[in-house]
Amino acid sequence: MPRPRRPATAAPAAAVVDALPGQHAIAVHRARRRALLCCIGCAGLALQPLARAAMPGESIASLPALGDAGQGVLSPVLEQRLGQRIMAEIRQDPHYLRDSLLRDYLQSIVERLRKAELAAAEPEAPRHFPVFLLREAVFNAFALPGGHIGVYTGMVVDAVAEAQVAAVFAHEMSHITQRHIEQRMARAGSNGALSIGSMVLAVLAGVAGSGQAAEGLMLGGQAAVADRELRFSRSNERDADRVGIGVLRASGYPPQAMASMLERLQYLSRLDDAVVFAFLQDHPLTSERIAYAQELGGDQPLPPDTTLRFWLMNARARALQPTRMEDMRRLALSMRQPQPGRPDRYPAQRCAWAYCEAVCWLRAGELDKCDAALLRADQMAEGLDPGQHLPLRLLRADWLLASAKPAQALELARTLRAQAPDSTTLLHLQARALLASPSTKTEARDFLREQTVLHPHDEQLWTWLAQAYAACGEFAAQHRATAEAYALDGNLEGAVMQLHIAHKTPGADYFEASIIDARLRAMQQRLQQDRALDKMIPQ
Repeated sequence: MPRPRRPATAAPAAAVVDALPGQHAIAVHRARRRALLCCIGCAGLALQPLARAAMPGESIASLPALGDAGQGVLSPVLEQRLGQRIMAEIRQDPHYLRDSLLRDYLQSIVERLRKAELAAAEPEAPRHFPVFLLREAVFNAFALPGGHIGVYTGMVVDAVAEAQVAAVFAHEMSHITQRHIEQRMARAGSNGALSIGSMVLAVLAGVAGSGQAAEGLMLGGQAAVADRELRFSRSNERDADRVGIGVLRASGYPPQAMASMLERLQYLSRLDDAVVFAFLQDHPLTSERIAYAQELGGDQPLPPDTTLRFWLMNARARALQPTRMEDMRRLALSMRQPQPGRPDRYPAQRCAWAYCEAVCWLRAGELDKCDAALLRADQMAEGLDPGQHLPLRLLRADWLLASAKPAQALELARTLRAQAPDSTTLLHLQARALLASPSTKTEARDFLREQTVLHPHDEQLWTWLAQAYAACGEFAAQHRATAEAYALDGNLEGAVMQLHIAHKTPGADYFEASIIDARLRAMQQRLQQDRALDKMIPQ
């Protein structure tokens, strides 16, 4: 059953831009996005002068928690609901990237920072920080209401050390724990000219690259309101930097990573002034600013990152950015020769570029070339930490599946899961291998049924369970599993519709029918609650 879609809202602006000729269209598009980024301020890397960070030997908990939750009009429950609304729309955007391996790597960095962040958090701040990926060549990340953190693939590509990525996360998580976003929403709702709804539209348009929101926000008196909002965010940036440097230190990352990240941003802004770098032009990264960050975090150079884990994820982000076959092939070929700005000094880097080539060839359907590139990567990985070889083994399993060898892929998946039982990526690999063979359809159903009990919030597992139920002819259960996937994706209306269909579908036994009825009542109640909360969010 196709998923019900919400009507697109950004098409008119996109149509206008597409109709413009060549460079003029690009110029208009960039100008609109520049206005957009100035308006929303969720792009947290527009960093401003720092306040005091935790000094050596000082507990992060001793820093003052900034941000007065009492100033706001949004309770934590409403803030969480607003984040859910935005995420439901973002998941439908073509830039949204579902890659469990890269996402899990980034989430592991966030979890390492989490304890220190929570030590300095406001009492009602979110306690969890789920990461999601966007496929775009931009060095940036942003925080959303409810604790969600969006990461562009370009941030991983352009970073030269995991510590720089950690510095970005420390900054964004500090926006969340200090409740800066709630304050911004409250400020927007109180001025009467820049509404909560328009800010939500701005966030969504920023992801989609639409100029519609920026165009609308800058009409009439909105420019003055946007300027006030921007000035308000500068204080937030100072707070996020101050707390972020302390969080890096408390989490075992070199505190000079913040200054290193700023220097990297400054360097990149000189190379490319498009899109997000236009935002940096309005908020220059001055030498004084970087010097102060060095004073707070230390002025030692950031140690080079020679770990295979980081460089394989850097390479994976590169390989996942192209969306056209010709671009995938072009990137794969470029990996064989040194390129300006792409380091290849360390063995881990050279192995990573071979891995990047292999991923590109697999995505392009060139299985023989993928095999050859992966063999080279395996050879280069010899002598490096075996505990960091997992992405190479996973890619071999993906190659086996693409080569119509599901039994071998399943055997490899089981071996790898025995070594890393907590890996979401390996769990997904085993599920895909089971689904790939008709001879294991019953085993796939039983495996996925068990795993959805253990991991009830994994949308992908529910989607695959629906496929397994369909393969086994259990159509009522198929619609129930689809409903669970829809609900996790933020589409409760579609979930309720699927459960109504499941209720009317013959073939369900008493146990399955009881589950369908119970889930239908629960989701209808939740839908009513969400609608009531939506009415309470200032518009």
